[in-house]
Amino acid sequence: MRRLLVTAAIAAVLSAAAGCSGERDGASGPGPSAGPSSGASASASGAATPGVSPGAPGGSPAVVDTRPAGGNGREVCEAATKASTSSVQTFVSELGKSLQAAGTGDTAGADAARSRAEAALQTWGNAMREQSARATDERLKAVLAEIATEVGTMKASIESVDENKLQELQQRLDQLCAT
Repeated sequence: MRRLLVTAAIAAVLSAAAGCSGERDGASGPGPSAGPSSGASASASGAATPGVSPGAPGGSPAVVDTRPAGGNGREVCEAATKASTSSVQTFVSELGKSLQAAGTGDTAGADAARSRAEAALQTWGNAMREQSARATDERLKAVLAEIATEVGTMKASIESVDENKLQELQQRLDQLCAT
């Protein structure tokens, strides 16, 4: 039960952060570094950004490019945020219903809720892949693809949720979606 509460709390935090990232005002300037970046950072023109060391997946670059995503980043971020918020809320709600039904011996109810939770994960992953394909900023494209991959590993179970990985990806997305 404790793990469910932790997972639900993480999901609520991710949902709140995702909701806020698309609503930020036009303040400019980079924020603090939120986590490692994968792949080389590039400007909207596709040229490498001076002073930014490319990172390898799982590696730590010397300097992290903290600029918001360029190109169509704002539109992609808004769409990704909306899809993530909806899917996370549905996933958490249905996972909770599944566990509650299982606890009362309602196998049919538990199975139905689990199926809806898995459908929410599929919707979330598909939306992140779609937005990744639309993104013109390579950093945004990469983080959305990573989110889609991570969501693709999840199942309608508490054990399948890697809160740390999701939080790290969300921080990177928030940074790219800051405007």
